[in-house]
Amino acid sequence: MVKLTKTELISEAVVLFNEKISPDESNAKPISTESLFVTHNTLGKLALALKCDKYTFSKLLAGTQIYIPPKPEKKADPEFDARMKRLRVRLQEQEYQEMIASAVPELSSSFLEPFEKKEIKQQISVIINIMFSVVSVAFAVWVWGGSSLNTGKRLLLSMFAGVVVLIAEVALYTGYIQRIDDARKKEKWKKEVKEVINTVEFVPSTRQVLEKKERAV
Repeated sequence: MVKLTKTELISEAVVLFNEKISPDESNAKPISTESLFVTHNTLGKLALALKCDKYTFSKLLAGTQIYIPPKPEKKADPEFDARMKRLRVRLQEQEYQEMIASAVPELSSSFLEPFEKKEIKQQISVIINIMFSVVSVAFAVWVWGGSSLNTGKRLLLSMFAGVVVLIAEVALYTGYIQRIDDARKKEKWKKEVKEVINTVEFVPSTRQVLEKKERAV
């Protein structure tokens, strides 16, 4: 059942309908004039009862809108408000802790950035040197086999030589990195021992000078 807003024409029709109802008619019930809305069934009932060109169903329907009841007012709840306040404080504290936690890695990364750049440059340089060695050896083998081998054998031989050089270069670099790591670990666990070999006093202390003067007197 669709609820519609009242217009002035509908209000007039309701008043006329209530005046027209005879007290003897048990089936006919008056329509409330205080209600803020009417149903489409009520509009049809008014049109049939009044039977007038002014109060036809289409004219009564003109200007109406879907009735939307107002939202009920929320009652103040002190306990609920206090709970929401505690949740807001907890949420603000959590956001603050997350902000601090996210700021610490940024500081550490900015501090380590020069060392990381240096390491990346070193790795790129090693890769370029290895690729240069592989290409050089492969090209040298290709040129060397030009006079005695066909194209297929020259290609296979140059590729094989390049792969051998690549494996050797990678093995050498891996061993170099491993030796550096081992040396760092050994130096880390070594205890630094300091020993005083000799002491030299360039200027006598004031106390010694005073003691000498007292002995002379």
